[in-house]
Amino acid sequence: MEKNKNIGIIGCGISGLSVAYVLLERDFNVTLVSQHHPLHSGPDPKFASLYPAASIIPHSVFGENIPELFKMSQSFFEELYDQEFPGLSVFQHYELFNDIKELPWYKNLMRNFVAFDDFKKHFYPRHPSIPVSSGWRFNCYFADWGIYLPALFQKVMEMGAELNLQHLNKDDLPLLSYDVVINCGGLSGAQLFDDHAALLYRGHLLSIQDAPKLTSPTGELVSFNFSPGKQHYSTQNDIPQDVYCYSRQDGWVFGGSRQMGNIRNDVWQGDQAMSDKIKVGDVLIPAKILSLNEGIIEHSFGIKTRNYLKRKAKMGYRFIRKKDNGLRLEAEEKFGKKFIHNYGHGGAGVTLSWGCALKVAELLES
Repeated sequence: MEKNKNIGIIGCGISGLSVAYVLLERDFNVTLVSQHHPLHSGPDPKFASLYPAASIIPHSVFGENIPELFKMSQSFFEELYDQEFPGLSVFQHYELFNDIKELPWYKNLMRNFVAFDDFKKHFYPRHPSIPVSSGWRFNCYFADWGIYLPALFQKVMEMGAELNLQHLNKDDLPLLSYDVVINCGGLSGAQLFDDHAALLYRGHLLSIQDAPKLTSPTGELVSFNFSPGKQHYSTQNDIPQDVYCYSRQDGWVFGGSRQMGNIRNDVWQGDQAMSDKIKVGDVLIPAKILSLNEGIIEHSFGIKTRNYLKRKAKMGYRFIRKKDNGLRLEAEEKFGKKFIHNYGHGGAGVTLSWGCALKVAELLES
């Protein structure tokens, strides 16, 4: 395709910005069309790019080409890391389970992958009263979101992208003046195109601000996921939950809720945590997100979470397409022009961002 074509990208979250970066490198003219400014919008749980944990691990997404997309994305993150792109680091990450789990499909794609049996006699993050029966560890890239997202947005703007803050509805689609439109709108993008293959999950994050970095006895930055079993943490629909922790520049980010449901009139209607809830600011979160992480950190790192009382909580939605449909990454002709869809990433929006962006470029140039 001629490089002087004007490309409109719906959405200014992580998918839209990554696609913009790749296309600007190829000398396309790019305009980001978004209801939200990625840095200055107020909290909106439907704008998923405000709420990622941002580990580069292929979790919580369906699709046929996920391994290929992940490998492409991981290689791109490696290049950015080698260039010292702001906010990128490498963690020694642990995924640990109270029950027995088979090794994951991505075991051969992760750096320094080691199964639990090979390190269980040594250091690993553990809860004082809930044993670990299986798991693994590996090295993975991590994007410190308060640094990485602003740096990516600034880079895209410096490369020449335009930003058009506009709330689109279905009637606007035939009127868009761009030669090609790329739909990176997530949940809003699916609604614009009447995609009924949607599944929606609600998640919660708790930031423990000013807390120190978590490191192993040999000095590596450490992060973890821990699945304690549904007898310890589950939803009302008996879905087992897990908790996780990552160190950011400004402290720790705790997470651990995947509640399926939907939104009606901006009100959540769906699954809830079985455990008690605690209120942090104006946000209610499952109490287990705090208590389980708190136990692991004090027992394994000797740090008392209660010493860090500056806290913030967020609640956001993850949109994922049903397993039979999977991630939507395809082109179609509509209203006399080419539309390319890139949405439905679920919990892997950051993880697959660069692989999907490179695939979008292939679809655009084909």
